[in-house]
Amino acid sequence: MCFGGGGDDFLKDEYARQRAEEEARQGRITEGKAAIDAAMAGYDDDFYAGQAQNYIDYATPQIEDQYTDAMGSLIRALSRSGMSQSSVAAKRKADLQEKLNNAQVDAARQGEAFANDTRSALAGVKNNLIAQNQSLADPTLIASMAANQSNAASQLPSYNPVAQIFADATAGLATQSQLEARGKNRHNMAELFSLDGGSARNVG
Repeated sequence: MCFGGGGDDFLKDEYARQRAEEEARQGRITEGKAAIDAAMAGYDDDFYAGQAQNYIDYATPQIEDQYTDAMGSLIRALSRSGMSQSSVAAKRKADLQEKLNNAQVDAARQGEAFANDTRSALAGVKNNLIAQNQSLADPTLIASMAANQSNAASQLPSYNPVAQIFADATAGLATQSQLEARGKNRHNMAELFSLDGGSARNVG
């Protein structure tokens, strides 16, 4: 028994239908990918530089306030100890300046670390959205997900206050002052009892 070409026509129609559906699906995927790219377009090098600078702007006033307070405390302590013009004073002030410089460098590095964390988070979001876009082929849903997830991943973190950097600015000054006083006293006593600096006289 021969059924003619009806079967072939059915297969051709089914193939054409499936192809049209796949083309429509690929079109939706392309549209979804464009929505993802649009949502991520603003996250460029300037954005990440701004993320890094944001932490620097947060940390720098705290660092500078700590430095100012520490320097003031050091100057007062040196004055009380009578060491304002000493080599110890010069070294302590230089140490504070070095700590200030190091703290500023550390703040810049921490800012870069926060920026890199955000970069990694957004890259993860984009990769996940691309995978879901292939599966869902729903550009409207993908556009909404891309906006929400990218916004969440790009939020600034909650920064911790800057730790105390100059806490030991005046440590040991009292002891140093005592040691220098003792050294001066020993020097004065040595001069007082030095035979080189005096004369001896015999009384007959």
